[in-house]
Amino acid sequence: MRLNTIYMLLVVIIAVLISTETYAQQNCDSLRNEVPAFCKLLDDDARVEFPKDYAKIADCMEIDSVAQMLLGYELVKMKALHLQREKGRVFTYGDWMDMVVELKTGKEYRNAVQMMQLIHNRINRGDWEKLLKLMKDSMLPSHLEALELDKLEKMLFDPKNKGKKFIEVMEHIK
Repeated sequence: MRLNTIYMLLVVIIAVLISTETYAQQNCDSLRNEVPAFCKLLDDDARVEFPKDYAKIADCMEIDSVAQMLLGYELVKMKALHLQREKGRVFTYGDWMDMVVELKTGKEYRNAVQMMQLIHNRINRGDWEKLLKLMKDSMLPSHLEALELDKLEKMLFDPKNKGKKFIEVMEHIK
């Protein structure tokens, strides 16, 4: 009798899990053809809706802080406008999801992930050299100039910052 009850309970749990997974996949499939809310709004309101739209995508695929940083509002908006002008169609969540997948296979994403890991380490020459190399590979020369890397290096290796992490010093840079 107990074995029958346990068996029935397992069957019910498995059925619920399968139906929940199928339902979630159907939601993600229908989301692919839906137009994100931010595309339908004026700029100020769109900026407020943008993170909510990202959260909808995150329910269907893994979105990390690096992807959100690299595929920010301006870049996604630019892609949406490009599709509208050049291809004569609206931008959908599916296009956005494809952008995320494409981004995650690229060198820029891998470099950004490595940089994010390195800046959480304690300040040391070896990691600084790695950071410099990654920045030079990933950033435009004009952006590198704006960072004033010489001043940044002096600030990082100032004796008062000994024992601190890169991010602790860098977050005070204007």
